[in-house]
Amino acid sequence: MFVLLVLTLVACSSGDPQVEYEVPDEVVADNGYDSIDETPIDDTPIDPLERQSEEITHVVIHFISNVIANRENPYIIEDILRIFQDYGVNAHYLIDRDGTIHSVVPENRVAFHAGPGSLVDFPEYESLNRHSIGIELLGIGTQEEMSQFLTAAEYNALDPSLIGFTDAQYEALNWLLNEILARHPTIKPSRTHIIGHSEWAPDKPDPGELFEWERLDFMNNPTS
Repeated sequence: MFVLLVLTLVACSSGDPQVEYEVPDEVVADNGYDSIDETPIDDTPIDPLERQSEEITHVVIHFISNVIANRENPYIIEDILRIFQDYGVNAHYLIDRDGTIHSVVPENRVAFHAGPGSLVDFPEYESLNRHSIGIELLGIGTQEEMSQFLTAAEYNALDPSLIGFTDAQYEALNWLLNEILARHPTIKPSRTHIIGHSEWAPDKPDPGELFEWERLDFMNNPTS
């Protein structure tokens, strides 16, 4: 059974509940994300997950939806997790439209979210998965970004509220990034270290033109 733990609690994989950082006994956050929700479904995306052995230096931000199969309700969390299962991919965290943060893969395990690519500032990285934490936002990009999945007519028929990202997601993402940065000082609060999937793999559209980087806290005090 695959169990999602919300917030800073880490999902236990392959019967191994140990993590490499301490989880507080009580989560206290000024954004109100202070409860635990568990959503079980059958099977895990990749089991067992490889233990992370390289230095973590990056956060990679993505978007995902089930809009191909369900244009009316593309954000059912169980459907997203089954996409992970079907395609053999995953991420450390999912952020729902209402700002719920789902912990999918422990940070001390390799999540398969980045695929092949390269970074100019880190040419030695052959696999970003081994050096990063992956965060998936439930969202839909621009018509151009979604053109490989939807026709123009299908895209234009979508409920506009399904497109882009929500205020609650930005609030949750900021909270989560601050937590991650506190746990991993090797991830610098800069656009060199907190990147979009498209910066590693230019053929990928996410998080796309609709993602507002300027709404992230670290952008107000960037470092190199």
